Amino acid sequence: MSEVKIVRLTTGEELIAKVKETDDSVTVRKPAILIPTGKDQLAFGQWLPYSNIPDGLTISKQYVIFIVEPIKELANQYSEMFGSGIVVPDKGPISGAGLKLST
Repeated sequence: MSEVKIVRLTTGEELIAKVKETDDSVTVRKPAILIPTGKDQLAFGQWLPYSNIPDGLTISKQYVIFIVEPIKELANQYSEMFGSGIVVPDKGPISGAGLKLST
């Protein structure tokens, strides 16, 4: 799997996950849904918490609107909660200042 990405689906859901792309599909591993909780605040929710998808879930690209890189703080929070726990330290001023994450 590649880096952590944000995937927006045609349903309006925004997932953060480890993503692998092919020409016609996207595989998401350890997906979490991004939930806006207020001004400048986000929460992570388990996406499909009732499923067993240890190898990820493959989604046809016809259901994907876009795939983007998250800001470093969001990727770090995801990594702490759902990934390896490894975070990338800041080298300078924080980009995306004011973003607060809750779980």
